[in-house]
Amino acid sequence: MDRFTRNAVIGSGVLVVLLILSLLPWGGMAFGPRIWQLNAILERDPTLAEYPYDFKALLFLDGIVTLTRPYDNAVPVNEVLVAIDPTLAGKPADDPAVAAALERLQRYEMHAIGVMLAEPDVRSIVWSLDRAWLNGRGIAAPNPDPALRGSM
Repeated sequence: MDRFTRNAVIGSGVLVVLLILSLLPWGGMAFGPRIWQLNAILERDPTLAEYPYDFKALLFLDGIVTLTRPYDNAVPVNEVLVAIDPTLAGKPADDPAVAAALERLQRYEMHAIGVMLAEPDVRSIVWSLDRAWLNGRGIAAPNPDPALRGSM
């Protein structure tokens, strides 16, 4: 077999493998990783679709789903609420509109938990700070490793 024929056979083989991989039912999530399926469930939920923040599943391990949320005890929730609803800018933390926005965020969090717990193989939910979302909105996210916080 000459060099051109060998290269043509190898190239054709690679193309066939790529074609077969592209035709697998991953788009329908039949055989895709469970985390993709959980994220698709969150995306399709009509209640969660109403809210400006998109909850996402990061990890699924032994029945425990790690969901993202835009705040934790190290991030001021008022900054997050202003990023979600810019009409809250400049309002004090005790303003009724800010309190209502926080209650709304917490209702949507509880709904996301309910959506995940409705899945038969999900037993528990843990939260993870959505650093990418915060950084995309110019909100400083704390360093995840407390030992490194002083080195920056």
